[in-house]
Amino acid sequence: MKTTIADVARVSGVSKAAVSAALNDRPGISKETREKIFEVIRRLNYRPNAIARSLIANKTKTIGLVIKEIDNPYFSKIMKGVFDACSKHGYTVLLGSSELSPAQERKSIEALTGQRVDGLILSPLQGEDVDFTCLAELIRDRTPLAMLGSVKNYATNVVDIDNAGAAYQAVSHLIGLGHDNIAYFAGPAYSAHSDERLEGYRKAHLECNLQIREKNVVRVGSYVADSYRMAKVFLSSIDDRPTAVFCYNDLVAIGLINTLSEMGISVPDQMSVLGFDNLDVGEYFKIPLTTVHVPTYEIGYAAAELLIRQMAAPDPTPPERILFPAKLVIRNSCAVKKAAPSREGN
Repeated sequence: MKTTIADVARVSGVSKAAVSAALNDRPGISKETREKIFEVIRRLNYRPNAIARSLIANKTKTIGLVIKEIDNPYFSKIMKGVFDACSKHGYTVLLGSSELSPAQERKSIEALTGQRVDGLILSPLQGEDVDFTCLAELIRDRTPLAMLGSVKNYATNVVDIDNAGAAYQAVSHLIGLGHDNIAYFAGPAYSAHSDERLEGYRKAHLECNLQIREKNVVRVGSYVADSYRMAKVFLSSIDDRPTAVFCYNDLVAIGLINTLSEMGISVPDQMSVLGFDNLDVGEYFKIPLTTVHVPTYEIGYAAAELLIRQMAAPDPTPPERILFPAKLVIRNSCAVKKAAPSREGN
């Protein structure tokens, strides 16, 4: 028969309230009584009912995390940071993924709030087809939130990098190498990060008085296969081939490099390729990848720390915005643009 809190109280010679106070680390009982209660708990192998304790404390010690793509390695380090910070504070993480579907994002949020999580960390989808009603409801209900990326017109905690600034730095590097015909392989339509990186791409061109060729902005997606397929279509249909490509992420860059290899286009001699995120695989790829380092673990860790700190505050606190620096990592996939071969002679 399962041991109950009443059994612990009876054997300890105290009230159930005293046992509850000891379990929840509340004042009102002496050190000797507390030690006696825990000795009985160990002896009887008592396991408190987590649901009952959460109802009493109005807390479940759980945090919900909703990411965009569960098989995208970018999010693995985000998750690791969130899990480590939550573990340090005694929180359990419940995971959901939108898989780039607004309907699935809402289902994930509703499932987690139905589990009575104490707060949520969201990597929000954005785009014309996204309905932000669910986010508005969370704010209305004062659900503690930390966002991995901002949503315009919604005041929430945000932990991210300056995506536009990082992209500006990356494209400026390519321009500094002499490239003036640079493509941008953009991410999925629901990614605000992709649009922010497009802003940086455009700014770098404008500041150097370079023409922005709209045909060079190609929506490819997030994965190696997406880029591999779209790169073939793009490169086969364009007359004035770019000499450099700035990619939404490292997976897109790797897919592009594989396509270029099949087409006999040398990287970086004939085309420079620059990624984003600094995934581990990029350093050990057949052509080590020049990329933008994103401190994904630190972003996840900071989001959880911020959320837990605000949940513990006695009074509501104003939203905070934490932007981590992104750093260009120079390897072998980018080079100085070679001059076009001379047509003189004969």
